[in-house]
Amino acid sequence: MTTFRVEVAIFAIAFAVFGLVALALVWSGDWAYAALANFNGVTQTSFLMGGVLDPRRVETPLDLATVISWHHAWAAYVTGVSSIPAISWGPDPIFTSDETTHMADVRGVFRGAEYAAALALFVVVFRVQRARRRGDALRLVRAGALTAAGIVAIIGVAAAVAFDPLFLLFHDLFFPQGNFLFDPATSNLIRLYPEWYWQGITAGVGLSFIAVAVLVAGAAHRALRRVSNTYTRAA
Repeated sequence: MTTFRVEVAIFAIAFAVFGLVALALVWSGDWAYAALANFNGVTQTSFLMGGVLDPRRVETPLDLATVISWHHAWAAYVTGVSSIPAISWGPDPIFTSDETTHMADVRGVFRGAEYAAALALFVVVFRVQRARRRGDALRLVRAGALTAAGIVAIIGVAAAVAFDPLFLLFHDLFFPQGNFLFDPATSNLIRLYPEWYWQGITAGVGLSFIAVAVLVAGAAHRALRRVSNTYTRAA
């Protein structure tokens, strides 16, 4: 029983890592930004225009389609689809060099997460194949998926209760250089990614993962019942 619990724990952690990273990629899409903006009643956002070095920059309202196009460019850069930072070049860049540097750091962290997800997928497949040889794969998947859902649910509850401290802790851990603190009054990056975006993405990824994990566990449970009924009728 102890060995099985260890197997479940390893499977659950690997399943959670792979699932959360995969769903983060899904939720980085334009559709998610648009959905969250609509949910929060955001139809336009004001940005400081006129070049980051110009002290006469003025607030300029931009429609949601333009804002989403900027998000699209940053998401492509962070996830590795593009190697070009979003609108951070030319005589009148929208984002400062500090903001661009921070997003480069985000890109590095996310690329590392993608490699971790690939390794986690290998661990999941390896553990399932190993359990399959023992005739225990379905039990492992059921227990591991439910355990992973429970872990993410606990983290989600903590995030709901104390989002800001946990968000700051996350940045302290992954960006110890401390270049993630920007003034909301002057930062276009904060205007592009306000708190409602991060809260929505966190909730979306977490709830999506729990739903997927429960579905996987349910499928494994139904398969176990079919196997059990087959053996019973044969007996």
